[in-house]
Amino acid sequence: MDFYIGQIFEGSYPPAAAVWCNANNAFIDVIGEKRYEIKAVVIPEPTHEEIREMRAQAYQQEVDPITAHISRLRDEEQTEKIVAEIAELITERDAKVEEIKERLPYPDEK
Repeated sequence: MDFYIGQIFEGSYPPAAAVWCNANNAFIDVIGEKRYEIKAVVIPEPTHEEIREMRAQAYQQEVDPITAHISRLRDEEQTEKIVAEIAELITERDAKVEEIKERLPYPDEK
């Protein structure tokens, strides 16, 4: 049997419906006496503050190590190879910052 959001069962519902719901972000709601409906789980959008915290954590985990590596290289004697590596790392870091912003946009940026 196929299941879908909005499907209504009278009397009881088959156990397979509950299994389907668990795999499809849905649940079975009691809508009356011995009446059940498959409904979608509504996941609220993260708030501006939650996104700010997620971005801060992403920057700490993904950007800060690159920045630290750049700082260590700047402490070394500046050969052409070191200067080129720093330039590559800066480009990588900038790309990572943009990727984080795209992955975790603020609600007003969507």
